[in-house]
Amino acid sequence: MKPIPFALLGIAAFALAGCAGDNVTGRALATGETFTGSSSEGLIGGGSLSLQSSKGTKCEGRTMGAEQIGSTVAVITCDDGRAGSVVFIDGPDQSVGRGVLGNDQVTLTIAK
Repeated sequence: MKPIPFALLGIAAFALAGCAGDNVTGRALATGETFTGSSSEGLIGGGSLSLQSSKGTKCEGRTMGAEQIGSTVAVITCDDGRAGSVVFIDGPDQSVGRGVLGNDQVTLTIAK
């Protein structure tokens, strides 16, 4: 078996990194606070979310999912002390989630 050249490994890593990006948007229903951010590729089975709100709050999330069911749960914590979870229904082009963050209901959409 021939060794894989490092250049090919770099190209593959760059291509995979392009799958993730600024693809998350959301909104807190009561306050109107908006969220934008990014998700890691492959949320099902353990991915991550990174969000910033219109109020400057930064939030991080870890995901776990069940591919057979087509859903993903994100547990989210923010630097202002809020925490919560969002349940995503996974579709072919996007995952749409609803949940609670602090005392507010939130919706998040992840474009694929």
